[in-house]
Amino acid sequence: MKRLFILCFMLTILLPCLGKGEESPIGKVKTDKGKVVVIRSAKEIAIKTGDRLYQKDTIRTGANSSVGIIFEDNTILSLGPNSEIVIDEYVFAPEKGKMSMFVSFLKGTASYLSGIIGRQSPESVKFQTPDATIGIRGTQFLVKVNGK
Repeated sequence: MKRLFILCFMLTILLPCLGKGEESPIGKVKTDKGKVVVIRSAKEIAIKTGDRLYQKDTIRTGANSSVGIIFEDNTILSLGPNSEIVIDEYVFAPEKGKMSMFVSFLKGTASYLSGIIGRQSPESVKFQTPDATIGIRGTQFLVKVNGK
């Protein structure tokens, strides 16, 4: 009876965890300077070089701060001071024929250097600003957005 109780208890704890699955990282912080945070699941977390990033993350830099991000397809995105972006969608599954990147750029400055997605499927990369959508037709761009 005791074993049955322990088994039921363990299944009650483990089954919900197995059903959720862990989301795969889509990139990581390559460089950081100053105050850089990620907002994930309504929590603000300080990030540093080597930290992983996930779809739906919001990345924000403070004054005199910057961050360099490298995505799974080798896309490089650098944010300057007082910048904020949301990684709305990022899919890199070339073996399944699925690639896309959609980023909302809320404010600040950014430099973009395309990786595999931008080179092989440029129409699948979009950056939304408060005033316009930037569609990728080249391999790099710089942008400044006067946000909120």
